[in-house]
Amino acid sequence: MNQDVNSELNSVTRTRKVVNLMLWVIVAGAVFYSLMTSTPLVSAHSLWSWSGWALGALTDAAFILSISADAVLSKHGMSGGRWATAFRWLTGAASLFLNTWTSIALGDWVGVAIHSISPLILVTAAEVAPVYRRKFRDLELKLRNQVKEFTVTKVVSRKVQSSVQASGSLQGEPVQSSSSVSQPARGSDKRGSGLLSPNQQAIRDGFLAGRKGADVAKEIGVSGSYVSAQYRKIRAELDLTA
Repeated sequence: MNQDVNSELNSVTRTRKVVNLMLWVIVAGAVFYSLMTSTPLVSAHSLWSWSGWALGALTDAAFILSISADAVLSKHGMSGGRWATAFRWLTGAASLFLNTWTSIALGDWVGVAIHSISPLILVTAAEVAPVYRRKFRDLELKLRNQVKEFTVTKVVSRKVQSSVQASGSLQGEPVQSSSSVSQPARGSDKRGSGLLSPNQQAIRDGFLAGRKGADVAKEIGVSGSYVSAQYRKIRAELDLTA
């Protein structure tokens, strides 16, 4: 089971990294295409034709800023809020205008459609990427908790088994496996055979679960001092087997 969970966790992590990589590939391609398309338009309406690339670069830089901020926030399960969404859409609309206005002015609707593809993909990717990141984050946390729970349970089980064996050795009685335990002979002492009474078992379970002694005492109807003494005994046994 643990191997299956680890394998699934590794698969989710790889997929998340691929999604992040593909997002930045989309950003790089869209920025490059946008600069080539928007530069002639801005140059034709500027006193300095050589500066045509600046407005497109500024718009794309603002969009990259938004995506970078969302990447960090979504990694921690947070959202930028309405202003962050408005900022993304504003920069996306500006990029769409710079890419399509030349074709709109010429009445070239095929050109409008072609030059709309890059900005629209970029805007959509920017909206869906935080959703993917948050989902991947939640799934990775869930799988990591399962791995941690399995590991802790395995370690605690080993310590409990070792403590029971040590307790049986100290009492001079052989420790019976769970498959070979039978009803004790008449007149025999359960404590001498290493078996626990129901109250002792409940106290041991409470100790391993990290519960307070007072809560366990109240639950099983014994004194708090008795539970405290049993807690100290269990702790000493675990220290011997550590």
